Amino acid sequence: TGSNQPGTPSTFRLRRRTPGSFLLVPCPRQNRSIRCQGQLEGLAATILVACPAVAHVQEQPLTIWYQWREQGNTLQIQLLESAPTTRPRKQPNAGVSYIVPDFLVEMTDDSKRLIQIKPSDRLAKPITQRKLEVARQCAAAEGWTFHLVTEKELHNGSLLANVRLINRYRQTQTDSVLLQDLQTQASPAGISLRDLCRSLRESDLPKIRTHVFHLLATGSLAFDPCTEAISDESLIYPKGTITWDPFDSVWAPSGC
Repeated sequence: TGSNQPGTPSTFRLRRRTPGSFLLVPCPRQNRSIRCQGQLEGLAATILVACPAVAHVQEQPLTIWYQWREQGNTLQIQLLESAPTTRPRKQPNAGVSYIVPDFLVEMTDDSKRLIQIKPSDRLAKPITQRKLEVARQCAAAEGWTFHLVTEKELHNGSLLANVRLINRYRQTQTDSVLLQDLQTQASPAGISLRDLCRSLRESDLPKIRTHVFHLLATGSLAFDPCTEAISDESLIYPKGTITWDPFDSVWAPSGC
């Protein structure tokens, strides 16, 4: 109902005056690139695209119109079905506005996450708190979880560094026979990266390592990038044997 729904026309025209550059993050699963505003959104999209538990990513998915009023220390927010037909009269400490969340993510279990990316130094601003509350209320009304992600969550732990490292090998030139042999050597119990590289007669270990990283980047092999930086001791698994999800840890559901 109204414009507060996924699948409405692109809202980029509403954000043209917002400062910052746009980045394209390739998303092979959706056969397109995710368009992101600024570095933080780009880093978040990089993780979302790589996550095997994510089925679909929609950037700037909907426009959420709302009416707000401040009374003392109390903030009252009413979500609106659509944009007001007439321009409301200006009032002190009250008004009508809209927000455009950064991502709506559908998981492989059909659950959905509404994600807002914000620099941590902006969180204390009243207007930021108001916008986050609007996003939280909208997510709750739709049965989604709401997640606030700052640079602190993005850079927490090894996840981002691992994903960015592996992604470098997605387009590398490979030997199809070697790729098949490596996939055959991986077992559901896991095999260390060192042992996997040494399991073949091929003596060029850097070449084998490159092929393993390519298989990880394309999802043909699996590992857990959340626990620690990838190393020779990291366990490598067949495709689909394990999965990982940033929403289970550093991107847990957020309040305001």
